[in-house]
Amino acid sequence: AAPRDHAYVRSLGAAEVVDYRAADVAERLVGPAPDGVDVHIDTSGHHDLRTAVGLLARRGRIVLMAGARAEPTLPVGPLYMKDGSLRGFVISHATVAELAGAAAMLNELLAAGGLRPRAVERRAMSEAADTHRRLERGELHGRRVVLQP
Repeated sequence: AAPRDHAYVRSLGAAEVVDYRAADVAERLVGPAPDGVDVHIDTSGHHDLRTAVGLLARRGRIVLMAGARAEPTLPVGPLYMKDGSLRGFVISHATVAELAGAAAMLNELLAAGGLRPRAVERRAMSEAADTHRRLERGELHGRRVVLQP
């Protein structure tokens, strides 16, 4: 997480928090996970697969969630020797049943207080386009916007 988000991430239950932009991020993750990580999720679109594979535990999994045009180099030998796997995830490919299951899990987490936005804005549905522009400009960091009729 970015440094401005560390306290928030800890408040959600994270045992360790590392600045993902740090030049030595891989080295910082070795301490908290000396045997490697079970799951490495990449939402950046940068796909540093050499680092990701290096961080994997035996039989770990890398999940890619961004970068439709990316063509990174995959260190096949090290991934193979760790018996690791690489998965892509595109939400628009999810089935109705998968989306319903995810929604149910999110609702349970929300009801239990496991997911808490830092701030909620309520806006009229007519402000959807402006709200989307604000999102694209990065102005809604940590905020959730509820569009109401």
